[in-house]
Amino acid sequence: MKKKFISLGMAVMMLLGVTGCAMKTPATAGTIGGVEIPAGIYLLAQYNAYNAAASAATLATGETASDVKAVLKAECTGTIGDEEVTTNGKDYTARLTLRSLQYYAAVEAKFDELGGSLDDAATAEAAASADSMWESNGDLYTANGISKTSVERYLLNSQKAQACLDLLYGDAGANPVSETEYTDYVNGNCYFIDSMQLPLLDYSTYAFADETQKATIDGYADESIAMLDSYATAETAASDVYTSLYITAMNYLPSAFEALGSTLDTNQLTYYIGSQLYTPADLTNFDNADGTNTLTSALDAVGYGKWTKVDLGTSILVLRQDNALESYTLDELKSNFGLLDAMKSEDLQKDLYAQGASMEQNLNQSAMNTYSASKIKKSV
Repeated sequence: MKKKFISLGMAVMMLLGVTGCAMKTPATAGTIGGVEIPAGIYLLAQYNAYNAAASAATLATGETASDVKAVLKAECTGTIGDEEVTTNGKDYTARLTLRSLQYYAAVEAKFDELGGSLDDAATAEAAASADSMWESNGDLYTANGISKTSVERYLLNSQKAQACLDLLYGDAGANPVSETEYTDYVNGNCYFIDSMQLPLLDYSTYAFADETQKATIDGYADESIAMLDSYATAETAASDVYTSLYITAMNYLPSAFEALGSTLDTNQLTYYIGSQLYTPADLTNFDNADGTNTLTSALDAVGYGKWTKVDLGTSILVLRQDNALESYTLDELKSNFGLLDAMKSEDLQKDLYAQGASMEQNLNQSAMNTYSASKIKKSV
């Protein structure tokens, strides 16, 4: 199941080792809309923002993301919300930090407004993730003034954001997505794709197929298409499609592996076939610089229900567009492919960012000075 957890707005990037004494900071950084911003949440948001600034910074030769002073002085160009920004690293970090904190506060406020409560599974998941993160990086968090409690609180905020999605747009939500809306979204915005992958990369040696090997495997792709075309074109049941893919894979995948000088473990054959609902966000992974899309261009060229092939570089994908609602019920699509997330998570994120920005900002400048990004530890 695909599940996008809505978090502080950027990934946790805390994997570089550091040493040193823990920061001594005030307990909070103030409030946003009456929501208290704990020190640890402020520091975590700032650390993430710094990492984003470092990625966007133009650094001199020899300078790296670990050179905190250099990054904070460097010119950074990137997108903050919908705005293209060029500024120094210190300002870039400050803007992203504030944006993350506004989002955090908006999630807390919206969750309370909707009368939300986290179930045992959600809280247990947050606690287990915090335990794992602390075991791996506890010293780093401590060195940057971030407690295990803060890490868990961050993760709980993510769970609350996900809960808000259901509380607003789920079947029992305040503004539930209708069956018609789901159906229109699937039919008008998504591609349901049956596929089989023929590898062009030997993952045991990381060697790509040479021209001769690639030509051989491409031939197997053509033969696979012919075999799949031989099955009844009226097949729409998921089990029937899977059976035809499995039989075809049994015929051609071992040969493709052999052409690469490798051997297929037949127990792993099912990893190379399947059916997937590709949402617009999924399809962007196949966008090209010229504005085309590798998957949709190939499928649109042959028409609905016709098998074709595309070269993905590491594999040749044999694929066709299928009718999702003839293979699965709407409830199955919602459950298996995260339709609610795909349809509404981006809208909810935008709403929460806007709400956070409009809330009364009562952050403590003195506390924020104490939490200065210049104190971030990135190296020994």
